[in-house]
Amino acid sequence: MPPDRGILRRWGPAAVALAALAACSDDAPAAAPDSGSDAPGLDAAGPDAGAYRAETLATTTYADGDRTWSVTLARIHRPDGGRTYVQWIPSDKPGPRPVVVATMPYAGIAWTGEAVDTRWAALPAGQHPDVDGPGYDGRSQIVYEPSTVDGASDTAKLHLLNDLSALLVYGRFYAGGSVGDDVADMRAGMWFVAEQAGVDRARIGTFGGSWGGFEALYAAAGADPRAPAAVAVAIYPPSDFATWVEHARSRTQPVRDFLEPYLRRIYATTGGPPDAPDADYGGLRLADLCPTLPTDTLVLHDDLDNLVPIAQSQALGARCGADAVYWPRAGAPDPGAGTHGPLGEEPGYASYLTYAVAYLHLRLAPPSQVVVGLAAKDAMIAHLTLVRAAAATGRDVSWAAPRLRELCDPRLYLYDLSAMPIGVRTGAAVVADAVNAVWGTSYTEATIAAALAGGLPRS
Repeated sequence: MPPDRGILRRWGPAAVALAALAACSDDAPAAAPDSGSDAPGLDAAGPDAGAYRAETLATTTYADGDRTWSVTLARIHRPDGGRTYVQWIPSDKPGPRPVVVATMPYAGIAWTGEAVDTRWAALPAGQHPDVDGPGYDGRSQIVYEPSTVDGASDTAKLHLLNDLSALLVYGRFYAGGSVGDDVADMRAGMWFVAEQAGVDRARIGTFGGSWGGFEALYAAAGADPRAPAAVAVAIYPPSDFATWVEHARSRTQPVRDFLEPYLRRIYATTGGPPDAPDADYGGLRLADLCPTLPTDTLVLHDDLDNLVPIAQSQALGARCGADAVYWPRAGAPDPGAGTHGPLGEEPGYASYLTYAVAYLHLRLAPPSQVVVGLAAKDAMIAHLTLVRAAAATGRDVSWAAPRLRELCDPRLYLYDLSAMPIGVRTGAAVVADAVNAVWGTSYTEATIAAALAGGLPRS
């Protein structure tokens, strides 16, 4: 049964918030909490309840229409002496519920009670000196984006409306720290999930973009064994830091200065670049990440990403077996461009969010549950036009058909934001229309899934 059209008004703001969360890494630096140990590791958090301790700082509610969710703001005391801050929003539905662990690498929060957060919260949004960053050189700038509790909850609304619980894990880049702290934050968040009642421990997923995508991957790989991650979705993520550092060092201005705060936070853990005599990238390479990543891991990446090269995701697919959606384009990235590529510029509602959220929610939702998402047929057409052009030049696009076929799952309904009036359609109908527009075929929502089982149309 399709969802009630009346909830469409709830999904629009959720779409905007989620898109902003995924895209914010195009112009904001990375995350880290108060410092603890810099050894990242990927050993699972384990059931040692004495090693971690959660402290509730405040409780409130988040409302949307006739639905209300409880919200808990908590501090996690980590075994390395550091502190991690999380926002827990359990589903308003009864019974054990799936959980999305969403990474929040850049959001500025004012509710921790720590002086560093209070000081930053007094500043307006925008660029400010990286005064709390490790090895601050007196000139580096970072972007600060203040966040409210309700605003952060908005970024989770798509998950909540699909009856999933959400845990937001904050990195607090502005507060200093290191990449090792980020990994410790994620492990603390996964421990917190394992401690909660009402969690379906077979249905836990992680989600994030750019630096938050790295955090989503490492959270899933380092999950508490009592509640292992079943799925991870990462949008243009760094995954192997030894190779990413070399990429960052090869960039030109102005992006070289933009990436400098990231490098300092990495070096604070590793001891320097990969060619430094005593540098240690243990725990931050694909060899460390692959063994414990979920089988269901998706990365999404644009060929023209200059901040995180697409080679990072291609290697993750080749070495770790991750699924992928790519935006294939001619040429190479401009080495001075501060961009993840044009994938976010598609009309209506960028298709990377349609693919990403559907992959996540279809795996987390119980088999009998309808899943609702957002799409724009025009954005799907824009993406598939790139795919067809790449195929015509002999490039491998075998990754595309499985992801399109997944959108044809009979449980999935999409609000097509290209349609006027906007209406809910089956995922299969949206895919059929987009494929037909690009390849000149005549598939229907009843025939498209079977057709895609054999791959993309020949052209």
